[in-house]
Amino acid sequence: MKKGRIILISVAVVIIVVVLITGGKMYMDNKKEVEKLEAEKQSVELLKKKFSNIKEVKIESTGYNRMTGFYRMVVKMTNEEGKAVSFDYGFVKNRNKISDYGVEDREVQKKGVTTNKVKIIYSNGTEEEI
Repeated sequence: MKKGRIILISVAVVIIVVVLITGGKMYMDNKKEVEKLEAEKQSVELLKKKFSNIKEVKIESTGYNRMTGFYRMVVKMTNEEGKAVSFDYGFVKNRNKISDYGVEDREVQKKGVTTNKVKIIYSNGTEEEI
């Protein structure tokens, strides 16, 4: 009788530990995804302050360096005339600053400010207007 209870308690403890580890991993993965999407949105808000006539920004990929807090984003930016350009830029979230960006097409990447709403397509496929 005692051996049966010990085995039952041991199995229950193992199941609880596995559930806690799995739940913790899922929580941390979700937290990282939320932080990445916040950085993507924040960086597009800064792009609106750098370039004029932006209609849409599609974020094709985002990389993050934990040591420096530096994001590297590759985007496809479309202007009001329907012309598009793909380029990458660096973003530091805690400084709220775009550190550098590649100029690929000066017709599309016109310096200025975009005051209208811009459609964002995030790296995970979700969309929003800001």
